[in-house]
Amino acid sequence: MLIATYSAEYRKRLQSATYFVKLGSMSRPNVFQTNCPIARVTAVIGEAWTLMVLREAFLGTRHFNDFERQLGIARNILSDRLKKLVEAGLMQRQPSATDKRAVEYRLTEPGRALYPVLIGLTQWASQYLCCGESALRFIDRATGQDIAPLSVQSQDGRALGLKDIAMVPGPDADQAMEERFEAASRAAQG
Repeated sequence: MLIATYSAEYRKRLQSATYFVKLGSMSRPNVFQTNCPIARVTAVIGEAWTLMVLREAFLGTRHFNDFERQLGIARNILSDRLKKLVEAGLMQRQPSATDKRAVEYRLTEPGRALYPVLIGLTQWASQYLCCGESALRFIDRATGQDIAPLSVQSQDGRALGLKDIAMVPGPDADQAMEERFEAASRAAQG
């Protein structure tokens, strides 16, 4: 489990998510305080600019000034996003091999594992937000052809549609999540 690779302090902040979400005067419970994996990933990569920083990292950007120049992002925001990505274990800081005074930001294994997510979001945006035209494509390096649209598959390789899939509580579901799924199941049946 990815969260197990985080530092103890970061796990504590991620589980409460108050590090990422300021509730202010909101009176309802904070959805990011649950153990829902969608809420947890949103707490880590759901902020403005975070996916753009990750995109640049996948394109090979390594230095703070290069991220800043490529994205046109304010230094304080970039600094905050890089810090959070490092704390989340998605990127790591390391001394530059060419300049010992410089620091490089590199994707870690969990960070590189987000590549299919970035591809899926790009494909969805190309179809629904960009009228089928996009400034970004993903191709197979060996053939030069566009990669196939991502799809969800069963264990035996069958393509699954929305009607073929159900969300159910996992082994780490808390009581609130169990109750939410039970209510949804009753509503679907009735």
